[in-house]
Amino acid sequence: MVSTLVCARLMLRIRNTNAPSLVGARLWAEIDLDAVRYNVAQLRARLRPGSEITAIVKADGYGHDAVQVARCALAAGASALGVANVVEGMELRDAGITARITLVGPSVPSDAELLVRYRIEPTVADLALAEALQAQATGWVDVQIEVDTGMARHGVSAGAAADFVRSLRVFPNLRIVGVFTHFAGLDVAARPSMMLQLLLFRAALQQMGMDQVKVHASNTFATCLLPEAHFDAVRIGGGLYGFDQGAPGLGTRPAMTLKSKIVGLRPVATGDTVGYGGMWLAPKATILALLPCGYADGLVRANWNGAPVLVRGKRGSVVGNVSMNQMVVDVGAIAGAAIGDEVVLLGKQGDDRLRPEDRVLPGGSAYEITSLLRRDLPRIFRASSLLALRESAAIEIE
Repeated sequence: MVSTLVCARLMLRIRNTNAPSLVGARLWAEIDLDAVRYNVAQLRARLRPGSEITAIVKADGYGHDAVQVARCALAAGASALGVANVVEGMELRDAGITARITLVGPSVPSDAELLVRYRIEPTVADLALAEALQAQATGWVDVQIEVDTGMARHGVSAGAAADFVRSLRVFPNLRIVGVFTHFAGLDVAARPSMMLQLLLFRAALQQMGMDQVKVHASNTFATCLLPEAHFDAVRIGGGLYGFDQGAPGLGTRPAMTLKSKIVGLRPVATGDTVGYGGMWLAPKATILALLPCGYADGLVRANWNGAPVLVRGKRGSVVGNVSMNQMVVDVGAIAGAAIGDEVVLLGKQGDDRLRPEDRVLPGGSAYEITSLLRRDLPRIFRASSLLALRESAAIEIE
């Protein structure tokens, strides 16, 4: 059995042969592919027979790397993928992924040529896009219809859905293969409003006469809260990566650990100020550690000023304003903190764990924390075996 560490180093080279080595890395993410596989299995176990999983890998897999997570999720039993725009779908196709890809959101007519060429299923909500797709068609063009039941974001209103489907009949090459809606609820208290959305969706389906297409409605939260809304498939986004969805007993595992390292140590006296604007005053003499990462890496001040971090399994805290490429951490209470020590910003170290949910401000989302990370940061992919890595990377490993 090859060790996890060896697998991790191998996968770093696979992602990008020009990626910086960790010797000089300022910030890096370690992605636990075993956790992704486990999360897919946990969610599949909740589904009614016949319901499938569409793995949502938009925003570079919520910052986890869309291509590697997509391969891992498909190997673990997901049957399709969901993206937010045509470029994301193209990236998956260019990586050799042949599974169904649905663009769960808006497209514009100028996207039509690429949607058809890359076999990405667009969500059609207006006749201009339908006309553009028809103009590019050389055979069947598979499309999906979103029914707006309460998000007021994209899609055809529930009352107009049947008429819209009839209007698509003038486009002979467009084949409707899916119909879906999107729940707006974020917590258990929203269950009544989600049930109303479900009633509207069922009524629209009946009026549309959509008996031979794939029907889906639930994101991760709704999958756990409303088993009656599983239909033919569910769309798993946050649960794929182990985000806490607020659903009882979900039991998924966080897939990302975010790390930096100490590159400097400095003693300060009581009253010394730190950072731009001198916003933090040392309440007592302490030791400050310098980390070589900042908001240019995606660690924006709103989420990371004052954040806890882990050093030697103990909590320190970010002090002063996060700078573009640096941040300062108070490590005065951490015995032995030294230059070169690994610092965990997200994930587990010792007996403690920091989660993206810990960084969410009122009105914010845990997804911001990982999806804002720079795409060119090194990402190391860990798995318990070379077989698991082969499944996710779709490569030959000698």
